[in-house]
Amino acid sequence: MPRKVLIVDDIATNRIVLNVKLSSAGYEVVQATNVAEAVTLARQDRPDLVLATARPDKISPTHFLEAFTSDPKTAKLPVIMLMEGYNPAARLALLKAGAADVMCQPTKVASLLARFRSILRSHDSSEEALLAERISQSLGFCETPSSFAPPSCTALITPKSTRAKAWCAGLGSGNSNTVFASTDSEILNQTSGYNPDVIVVELAAQTPEEGLCLLADLRAHPRTRHAGLIAVLSEPVEALYCNALDRGADEVLPHGYCAQELALRIDELTVRKRRNDHRRAHMHEGLRAAVRDALTGLYNRRYALPKLANLLVQSAHEGQSCAVMALDVDHFKRVNDVLGHNAGDVALVTLSGLLEAHIRPGDLVARIGGEEFLIIMPNTSHAQAQRTATRLCSVIANHPFRLATHLAPQHLTMSIGVAVQEASRLLCESPSAADGLADSLLERADAALYRSKRHGRNQVTMSERSAA
Repeated sequence: MPRKVLIVDDIATNRIVLNVKLSSAGYEVVQATNVAEAVTLARQDRPDLVLATARPDKISPTHFLEAFTSDPKTAKLPVIMLMEGYNPAARLALLKAGAADVMCQPTKVASLLARFRSILRSHDSSEEALLAERISQSLGFCETPSSFAPPSCTALITPKSTRAKAWCAGLGSGNSNTVFASTDSEILNQTSGYNPDVIVVELAAQTPEEGLCLLADLRAHPRTRHAGLIAVLSEPVEALYCNALDRGADEVLPHGYCAQELALRIDELTVRKRRNDHRRAHMHEGLRAAVRDALTGLYNRRYALPKLANLLVQSAHEGQSCAVMALDVDHFKRVNDVLGHNAGDVALVTLSGLLEAHIRPGDLVARIGGEEFLIIMPNTSHAQAQRTATRLCSVIANHPFRLATHLAPQHLTMSIGVAVQEASRLLCESPSAADGLADSLLERADAALYRSKRHGRNQVTMSERSAA
């Protein structure tokens, strides 16, 4: 579906020219001649962004912006204002009033499209983060963000260190904002000791490639990919402006350093980054909660069973066997009934720690039921699995479980059933074959577990060997 742009201009010729340029670039265009019509169309057609002249139907451009920002349904629409010539004071006033950007008219189509791409990328990223946050909230995983805002941090990188120091002085540093001069190596290698929210890069018109490559590196680097990036051009060169946006800059100051505009852009990007960082953090927490047991922190059944099927496929390709253990705490109901559920929870948490501490780093422990656990052991032979299970049985039986301060240490035991899938290349046929073999392997381990319980508990029973 093509992106939609709302053009607002009371001069028909301007609208026609812009319509031709944007339509040929693949955008869908809707048009309005005044602010009332523009707001109505924005509410009705839901454009992706708005492009307006600085004085549509002769009203104040700040009043035009207020008409959008005051309406909840249009407040988040990015609005680009077109202005005759370069007027720093008027530009700054429009940015403060809520304009996403201010561009000189007549604008070059390449610059306009590059700015569209940049704004839409940022908007899409924010919308994705917002969607993830709403999903987390609906699942009960997302907390209300703290009202406390830590001090922001801004790094300035310029070809001349003296200029960076002058910019730092012009921006100033206070309790809520740290501004420091840096170099590309310090930022990318984290030798500065700071983790900036915003990075400002000056691009020299005579030697632009170094700065452009730095923007691309900063946008791709794991430490800085989510930071706000601002490019400051030494001269208003259209190609440099377009390249800066396409290499990853969120904002560009095309007419050089302006302390007030730069401070405004830094504040906006800092707020955006903090908001998106919060949303990403809770998205990750929601994903973690979906595959982890809330009490013990172990993986749950939802994660463990597909993981087993995948490991069986991998083992088949590598010609290796794979073992699973089904474990169950003996007489656990007595712990809950006699000592209470709090003591039972402490027992499960302690037991989970013991299991994780006595298996290999590549093995996986999951809690798949109340007192039921599963251990998946790739690249494990029949004899190795039996030795490990026997050792776990002994470790648990000899461990004093301190379940409450007023109780003497308790002793628990576990029954274990083990099944081993010998190396087989039949798994490569289809994913359903892997799922079926995983189910079969678990059934064999469960059957062995039940035999352990029937024969006295606190012991290991090995399932019959699978066919090679």
